[in-house]
Amino acid sequence: EKQMTLSTTQPKSMALYHFDGCPYCAMTRKAIGQLGLDIEQRNIQQQAQHKNDLVQGGGKKQVPCLRIEHANGETQWLYESGDIINFLSN
Repeated sequence: EKQMTLSTTQPKSMALYHFDGCPYCAMTRKAIGQLGLDIEQRNIQQQAQHKNDLVQGGGKKQVPCLRIEHANGETQWLYESGDIINFLSN
């Protein structure tokens, strides 16, 4: 039953903005792995473009940040590891 709800509300695409030395990023990456999700990971320390996209799109250089592109074309920038993990767990 949960599967059906998921498919209707599932975002079109997601990407996680992060970097290696960040404990909250590590926690979020671990949760993504445990949930078995395939989410593109964008390291803002290795790619200046990722950092620029994060600041321009999300408004701040805070990681982790999950960029969620919804099926309706809206883009959401979700900060805070706890909020990201909650969002992905539902």
